[in-house]
Amino acid sequence: MIDSADRSFIHERVDRRMEPFYWILTFEAMCFLIALGIALIAGPVYLVYQFQSWTYLLLLLLLPGAWLVKFSIGYLRAAIRKNRLLSRYRLYADQIAFRIYNHDARTVREDAIPLERVECIYVSKYIAQYHYAYRKSKMTEEQPVFHVLPILYAVYQEGAQRRVVPVPFYEVGEAELWVKELQNRGIPFRATNKLLFPLTEEQQLRLLEDEINSKPFSLERHLEFELNSILIELEREEAARLRNTSESSAKPGGAAVEHTGPRRSSWKPRRSTLAIFALLLVFLLVSIKLADAGLVDEDGTGLCFLVLLVSAAAYQYLAQPLTFRVPLRFLLGSFALWTFSGAFMPEVEAGPGDEFYSSAIAAVILMAIAIWPLFGIQYWLRRRRRR
Repeated sequence: MIDSADRSFIHERVDRRMEPFYWILTFEAMCFLIALGIALIAGPVYLVYQFQSWTYLLLLLLLPGAWLVKFSIGYLRAAIRKNRLLSRYRLYADQIAFRIYNHDARTVREDAIPLERVECIYVSKYIAQYHYAYRKSKMTEEQPVFHVLPILYAVYQEGAQRRVVPVPFYEVGEAELWVKELQNRGIPFRATNKLLFPLTEEQQLRLLEDEINSKPFSLERHLEFELNSILIELEREEAARLRNTSESSAKPGGAAVEHTGPRRSSWKPRRSTLAIFALLLVFLLVSIKLADAGLVDEDGTGLCFLVLLVSAAAYQYLAQPLTFRVPLRFLLGSFALWTFSGAFMPEVEAGPGDEFYSSAIAAVILMAIAIWPLFGIQYWLRRRRRR
């Protein structure tokens, strides 16, 4: 177990806190989202109280507003926990002690492993997202979103059970110190090219037990150079195995390879996309005619907003994959469609139809705010279904 007053360890690796600039930026962003969620709740209630009529449709924003407030507060609480509860790893002369916090599950794993129980240590790499927020850098220094960093996996025996504990590092030099010290203890090392960090402990053990996924490793010079050499060799062997498998399956008597036809071009719109935007165009043109005939209220902001909201929900539901670009495409597409369609309408005197068209453009602008809570809800639901 880890004692905060103990200073007899050889090396220590502790999680970093977020840099002050990004910490303040996170707080500002979450406070803005909380304020936006409160506005989506209070705004429609106030408008219904003042004007009633079509403003009742705006009550649909209460649900995304409440979700946005809940999401922002939950994210902020998780960020505070991650910045306060720091995982810690210590290497002693005879053991590895650790305290690992799982901030998603809100659990902590703490243990001390005698080095004599360590069967093997695997050297690999992991992908650290937003690592730039946890390292000091200059204001003008360009930072990638993802960093590839070294990691050790210690496989050890706990009673009759084999277990694994990952020790991720922020710097290559820090990992080298651990590897050199552990090699001096006579512990066998292997290198693996598998990205194991996000997997469960059972999945990690299953991949590590297959020797085809790793090779013996010995640190003679620089860790990154030697590790990259082995990882490249493993990648080539894996590619050769896959190539041999595909060639054997193509021979007579081999397993048939399923062909699903030509791949869809990434820029080509789907039929569902064309159908949604075609219906939006038909709705606008028909509604303008109905407004001129007095069959529809000339102030169609609420009606147009409702139609756009349903269309956006359908568009995002059918999108694969669902990323932040999807709502942006819908907003730009609907705005361009309704704006340019007005340029080709016959020139008439100002009347109910013209007022309805102006309301439709106003609804698109209002949709630029409402679509993001809708996107957040659909994104959350899709991730929940995958679990």
